[in-house]
Order: sequence, then C-alpha cells, then structure tokens
Amino acid sequence: MVDSSRRRDALLDAAVGLLLSRGYDKLTMVDVAEAADLSRTIVYRHFASKRELTDAVAARALADYAVRWRAGLRDEPTPGTPASIYRAGFRVVARDPLLTAIATRDRDVFGRYLRDPATTMPGPAGPGFLGDFLALQQQAGVIREGVDLASVAVVLESLTAAIMTAIQAHQDRPDGPSPEALIDTVTEMIDRMLTPDEPDTDAALALLDGLLDQR
Repeated sequence: MVDSSRRRDALLDAAVGLLLSRGYDKLTMVDVAEAADLSRTIVYRHFASKRELTDAVAARALADYAVRWRAGLRDEPTPGTPASIYRAGFRVVARDPLLTAIATRDRDVFGRYLRDPATTMPGPAGPGFLGDFLALQQQAGVIREGVDLASVAVVLESLTAAIMTAIQAHQDRPDGPSPEALIDTVTEMIDRMLTPDEPDTDAALALLDGLLDQR
C-alpha cells in the first residue's frame, strides 16, 4: 500500500509540473510516466484516462488548500471575520500556481479539460462549500442578518478569479496596484459589507474547523 501511495503521489507531482509547463492539451500519459520515472502500465493502473488524472490533481490541490487556508488564519489580526477568512484563502491561492490556474480556469493550463462535460472541477473552496459556510457564519454571528448569501457567494468566488487575473495583468506594470493593495481593498469591502459590530470570531473558527474536518 505504501509503494502504491507513493507511486500515485509521484504521478500526480509529475502531472502538476507538466500541466503548468505544457498544458492539458499537450499532456500525454506517456509524458507523465517518464516524468515520474514509472511505466505507462503503472500510470493506467492508477488513472484510466488523462481526465481522471487531472481530476485527481485538482482534488489533491484543493484538499491541501483547505489545510493551508486554515493555517493561514493564524497570521490574521482578527481571525474569524469574513474578511480575514477570505484574505487567508486568497493568499494561499495567490502563492500556488496550480491553485491560481484552478481559480481562474486558466485555459493555457487546462485547455480542453474545461470543455469536457464530465469535468466538474470546483473552485478552491469546493462545490457548494462557500454558500454553506456563509450560512453557518451568519448563524454564528459574524455575518450581518439580511445579507443575500447566495449572491455574496457568487461575488466572492468571482472576485478571486478576477483579482488573480488582474494581478497577472498588472504584475509588470510599475503604475499598477500591488497584490497586497488589491487584496486589502477587497477585504475592506467585505468587512464593511458583511461584518457586524461585534462578531463572534471564536464561534466562526469553530464552525470552519468543523466543516474542514468533514471534507
């Protein structure tokens, strides 16, 4: 079992590197086998197709994201508020090329994979996760009553992709805003829009831990 697990991880590591350097459309299972120094037979023993392999790459990246997101909250001055939770998650995405590609649906990386009707690659938070999480946060008292949470979920997911795209577009322009300035501006907007005067941040963090433990 240990050898099988290590081989699977080696194949996923190889696939990540090839996806980022060549893109899904040019990726082959033979390339993955060679990059992992394994046989093509072993590749197909773990993954029936290139799409299934890419599904597994995304799933592993998102599982790792959840752990790093929670850990990043320790560096926030007021962990548990909606703004701090969003900022911690954004920073994890911004520092990881694969998560950035997932969040922005980067066609250079994922190509025809994104057009495959069998593909259901979620954003970093996962399918339905953000809406459920916002509802629980409202119940815990860190989101104001009367907020349209379904709309907020769409806005926040869209913002992540839009900000990442903006950072990439402005990274070589000296007159453009810095990534930190962008995310600080967005989190201030989130704070003003969602956070009540006295948020129960301890309850919010407990809920977040419970949700992540279930994933």
